[in-house]
Amino acid sequence: MKAVNLDLVHTEHPLYAKLQSMGMPANKTEQYRNFAIKPLLAQKYHFYNPEKSVPKEGEKLVITNGSVSEFPAGVQVRYESDFVCDNAHYDVLYFYSHAVSVQTIYVEVTRESRFELEHICNQAETFLPYRIVISTAKNIHVEIFETFRFDASEQSFVLYGLDAFVNTDTTLRWIRNASINQAQAKLVGTHRFDVAREGALELNTFDFGDANALHLYKIDLAEHAWSRAAHLLYANTQARSGNIIAINHNEVYAKSAQEARYILVDEAVGIFDSKIRVDAGAQHSHAVQNSKAILLSPHAHMYAKPQLEIYIDELEASHGATIGELDADALFYLNSRGIEAEEARKILVLAFAQSLIDSIGSSHYVEKINQAFEAAYYKKEQ
Repeated sequence: MKAVNLDLVHTEHPLYAKLQSMGMPANKTEQYRNFAIKPLLAQKYHFYNPEKSVPKEGEKLVITNGSVSEFPAGVQVRYESDFVCDNAHYDVLYFYSHAVSVQTIYVEVTRESRFELEHICNQAETFLPYRIVISTAKNIHVEIFETFRFDASEQSFVLYGLDAFVNTDTTLRWIRNASINQAQAKLVGTHRFDVAREGALELNTFDFGDANALHLYKIDLAEHAWSRAAHLLYANTQARSGNIIAINHNEVYAKSAQEARYILVDEAVGIFDSKIRVDAGAQHSHAVQNSKAILLSPHAHMYAKPQLEIYIDELEASHGATIGELDADALFYLNSRGIEAEEARKILVLAFAQSLIDSIGSSHYVEKINQAFEAAYYKKEQ
């Protein structure tokens, strides 16, 4: 068993020098400052080497312990080992996951598609790294519903990531529905989305439970490209969970809108650190960013850091963050109508979450996410 460090990377690997210069993340590394990354990396694991398998055709794209076991129609899957990662990414674990992943899973979406991407980890005390590259054809709509099944994965660490390329005139709607508990594997996802001219990315993330999980994104927008990101998180007990996002407006008329809503209970820690950067060549951009958090316990913590970095004059931009408790006037109003205090709290919390859940549109996915949220919330309340 070994700890997660540079010893797992061969000194002749093309990324070794970069990793050496950046250094492995520690508790003072900016994006991991509130996540307690150091003990996670210091723990000793079995290093799992995913085996190349022959997947079967089915309804889902299923990745079991880092290998594809099932793929849907309209999707082509292969393994490669020579992917060139994004040298401008800000996260060292993005490069580290590329360096230690034995194989890269290439997924080509060739037509209008809607399918589920299911990650399965059933290995205990294991370090499991893998990378997925997703590319789309031009002028199509793709919807991917991402889920996680981490049974029998106690004391494991899953380090995975996406390099997604959204083609011209294509819309990629990505929906993450993650309900992971503290007894299961810890999760870090470090991702890149590259959105081409007049392409669109709809990123919807829903994270529920008491797990330690962090996702780091770099989103690049070309001319007339746009992205909408919505993040809903419910965390309890001693969970540390959240999203780190960098959205780059690289060319003219790029647009982005981002909203985060966090609900924290007990001693949970929520993390929302997002920067929208508007480059000097991205005239006429439009950028909106907003973060709201409700703390349901006196020992819950929220770290919110919305940021705008702007290098032009001609744009529309706004951002803001609020952190607080449930609205006392709203609680009083419900109480005055005969609704008991605990039931009134539930009504307000569910209403706070519902607007983001409903925003994904698809009634099929809305129902699944509602079930996951209510299971997490009512489990705490019982």
